[in-house]
Amino acid sequence: MTTFPYGPVELRTEAPVATVRLCDEAGGNRFTPELRAGLIAALRAAGADPAVRAVVLEGGPGVFSAGGTTERMLGTHEQRVVELWEMIRAIADCPVPVIAAVRGHALGGGLLLALYCDVAVLSERSRYAMNFLAFGFTSILGASHLVPAAFGRPLGTEMLYTSRSYTGRELRDRGAGMRITAPGSVAAEAHRMALQAAQAPRSALELMKSQLVRTSLADAEAALEREIPDHEETIRGEEARRRIHGLHGQRLAGPAAGRAGDDRGAAA
Repeated sequence: MTTFPYGPVELRTEAPVATVRLCDEAGGNRFTPELRAGLIAALRAAGADPAVRAVVLEGGPGVFSAGGTTERMLGTHEQRVVELWEMIRAIADCPVPVIAAVRGHALGGGLLLALYCDVAVLSERSRYAMNFLAFGFTSILGASHLVPAAFGRPLGTEMLYTSRSYTGRELRDRGAGMRITAPGSVAAEAHRMALQAAQAPRSALELMKSQLVRTSLADAEAALEREIPDHEETIRGEEARRRIHGLHGQRLAGPAAGRAGDDRGAAA
């Protein structure tokens, strides 16, 4: 087994599976420039290793990723959209399947990061939210397409409108199609699925991934183009700026999924 650090991201390879781990749990694994660069570099290195046939993307046990930082949310279009889309594309561009082990909370852009993986395994106890509107701006990074596609239109649309957080158990009870398991089993389940995929020849896996990503990424990119004008208009408004300053940095998730007001402190 070999391990390489890429800033706050770690790449551990035990062929045929590589594990990319987000290591800045104290910072919520938010999308700092360092985490973004490290994630891109680690995914590219894993994909370039001919012995690797599947990748597991992990966060910490408490938080997978809390999404964007205050600086990014208040920054330029390049910082908020272009650079983060490059990070998302690194998952799609990885030539082998990427499986997200989402044991901790995943919120806003952090949840999108998991959903852009080829497969995602969630925890029954952790909380998941799409909370763009809580901050006063509309969705971005293809969320208007991806969230309903991933969770089903009724639930995905509800998540986008309400900004509330849901436990993995609640998402499973509402019919979410991804694998949702006990917290202690998330990583093991993701690695089991990665090993199952890795039984196939790498050449076949690459072709299969290309086929699956081609359609899904085209739909997401089309949604992103539709989202950009509304997102830019709303996030530059005074109300969004006030909410970003006021809500960002509060606790990741409220104690009760049914109380939206408790959940809106999560990062977008």
